[in-house]
Amino acid sequence: MKINTKLNKELDRLKNILKGSKALTLDEITKAMGWSPKLKKENRDILETWLSSGEIMKNKKNKYNIPENLGFIKGKFSNIKGKFGFVDTDTEGYFIPRSKFGTALDGDTVLIKVITPEGKGKKEGEIVEVLVREKNTIIGIFEKKENFGFVRPTQSFGRDIYIPKNFFNKAKDGDLVVVDVTFWGSDEKKPEGKILESIGSPFDTDNMIKALLLREGLSEDFPDDVIAEARQISPIISEEEIKKRKDLRSLPIITIDGDDAKDLDDAVYVEKLDNGFYKLIVAIADVSHYIQTGSKLDKEAEKRGNSVYLVDRVLPMFPKEISNGICSLNPHEDKLTFSVELLIDSQGRTIDIQAYKSIIKTVHRMTYKNVNKILAKDSKVTEKYSDIVDMLFTMLELSKIIRAIKYNRGSIDFDLPEVKVVLDENKKVKYLKNIERGESERIIEDFMIMANEAVAEKLFWLEIPSVYRVHETPDPERVKALNETLSRFGYKIHSFEDLHPKKFQSIIEDSEAKGINMIVHKMILMSLKQARYGVENLGHFGLSSNYYTHFTSPIRRYADLLIHRILNIAIHGYPTKKEFGILINYLPDVTAHISQTERKAMKVEDESVKIKIVEYMLDKIGDEFKATIVGFNNKKIFFETEEHVECYWDVTTAKNFYEFDENNYVMKDLDMNREFHLGDKMEVLIVRSDLQMLEIEVVPTEFYHDYTDRRKERRF
Repeated sequence: MKINTKLNKELDRLKNILKGSKALTLDEITKAMGWSPKLKKENRDILETWLSSGEIMKNKKNKYNIPENLGFIKGKFSNIKGKFGFVDTDTEGYFIPRSKFGTALDGDTVLIKVITPEGKGKKEGEIVEVLVREKNTIIGIFEKKENFGFVRPTQSFGRDIYIPKNFFNKAKDGDLVVVDVTFWGSDEKKPEGKILESIGSPFDTDNMIKALLLREGLSEDFPDDVIAEARQISPIISEEEIKKRKDLRSLPIITIDGDDAKDLDDAVYVEKLDNGFYKLIVAIADVSHYIQTGSKLDKEAEKRGNSVYLVDRVLPMFPKEISNGICSLNPHEDKLTFSVELLIDSQGRTIDIQAYKSIIKTVHRMTYKNVNKILAKDSKVTEKYSDIVDMLFTMLELSKIIRAIKYNRGSIDFDLPEVKVVLDENKKVKYLKNIERGESERIIEDFMIMANEAVAEKLFWLEIPSVYRVHETPDPERVKALNETLSRFGYKIHSFEDLHPKKFQSIIEDSEAKGINMIVHKMILMSLKQARYGVENLGHFGLSSNYYTHFTSPIRRYADLLIHRILNIAIHGYPTKKEFGILINYLPDVTAHISQTERKAMKVEDESVKIKIVEYMLDKIGDEFKATIVGFNNKKIFFETEEHVECYWDVTTAKNFYEFDENNYVMKDLDMNREFHLGDKMEVLIVRSDLQMLEIEVVPTEFYHDYTDRRKERRF
């Protein structure tokens, strides 16, 4: 990530000058900025660079100004399932209706005109210009004619793309294709492009996932020079290196992960001391020892930002030689680690924290499943791992103490159900499985949070520039909207300004007792801000934590690798003036970047799961499922089945007439004088599973016989 620090500072200076003044000419800016008048061409080139990136604009008199002074705002566009979008600035977000997308695609940097005055409902905007395109390729379905063709985009773009005959590139009619857009269209002409690649049938889910990766600019493959660099790293640990580290190989340290995990980056050890205190060691793979700042491996990892866990494959942040080999804490192997050792009293308070480089040799590669069996006193598994059974129960004891501390301070426990799509050897869905969170999962979660908090607090008080995991207090307007929905379930948040997570946690607990926790959880989660990475310690609202970062997963998150490097500086003293300056200038840009790559990963992971679920439901048409109403719009009732499959009923296909009452948030059957409410449980039949739209349509079983009937005619 190349950063021109001097130019960035100059841009900030110019923005501050323009904020408090009228538009300025080139000569006026040259004088105000203290630039040399002799470098007029160079000065103009700098301004043109900022013009092209949308940082500044020109008015009708050819004078320079900032977009905000002219009623425009620059931001990043997020396309939400092709139905609406948001443009996010550093401080706020603007809703973009589908009709106001223009030619913008997800991830583009755009200029918007605000079309909703502040203070009058949600802030709404219209995209007037695409400043920077995230990519120039579009995925779509090819419609071949004799002398030309069109590509109908599968992602939201709004217009077909004209393809001249000489740019068909052997694509067949109906193929899923990748198009390089050469002209983005105008009021008079359609966009134009050329086909780069034919992926194949749009109804093959392997092709759909391949298209998804191409669309988002992701790849399983690493550049040759990155692979070559990974293979040059020696797995041999020298005696000289061991002498520099704390040797923990005599301790029965273990990893606890999922059955199919290969990138094992955290190991744990717990000991109860004679005075009733606990020693907790969280040992994390020392990726920073092997990956040097600025190396090819480092630059590729920074670009990726994180590993991506798709339904049928993993796109790792590092090549497998690193992620599954040298750095993975595989059992019975000497491994270099960065450890955090905590001394915790019987009340769960941290008495002391030490961070140091170490070497470990894990005694077992434990799975969540087997640890849960041991904690449930399964005799067979207990006998197999008899050497660590006592430690596992001590871990559970400490975990419950930590959990109580988190609960008392108001940490929100979002125990949302999660679906695991289990595939066969042909990548077809065998079955859907609800993932249960047992005690072993909670133990690891509690220990990792404890380590992350300890590192964040240590770096904060050392006043070293750092990376924080930030989860800000919710926006009062969004909480107000949430309150209106919660009121239908008998809940109320009394103060929107002085919010504390404990208020949400108490509602979640009560909803569990009433059996409506799933829907209440989701509504609360949607009202909260999205966690991100930043350089300012703003705390973590959801965890009710004053200091939080990510330290525990450097194999799969670049943020954690950065923290390891910063912490390594801290344990050897204090940053030099040069190191301090580099961190100050580099961290704001890289934290913004990895926040974006994380969001992209989440989006792609969810969509890959959706593709496979929709495919799975194709042969379930006509089958009955138990479902809960989770939402409405003017034409649809949205459900979630007991298997956590999302689906909807299009009420316009029903025999009776329906009306959505937005004020009371209910769907009304006007003919039968019946209401459908959030949380209502019904039995539904699958009537359609659409791979192109990635949606599943259902009809309540009681209305199925009316589904294909003609709609009743109004007599007034």
